[in-house]
Amino acid sequence: MASSQLNIRTSDTLIDELDYLVNHGIFRNRTEAVNEGIRLIIRRYKTMKIAEKIDQIAKEKHGKGSLTKALSELREEEDT
Repeated sequence: MASSQLNIRTSDTLIDELDYLVNHGIFRNRTEAVNEGIRLIIRRYKTMKIAEKIDQIAKEKHGKGSLTKALSELREEEDT
């Protein structure tokens, strides 16, 4: 997998917290820690979108929507 460099600015406090995690062996290095953080943000966003879709179906069907169908539709959308 190809990689790209991302330059960011953040507070000294966050850097200290990040270094603490690295120094205590939670992550091998800052890059690994930041990548995990990005993955968590993306996962949280996708989870929110799934919840919104479920709520939408529930409203449309007055609580009789198919959770399985909603999840299948979301999976298909993500695959495209």
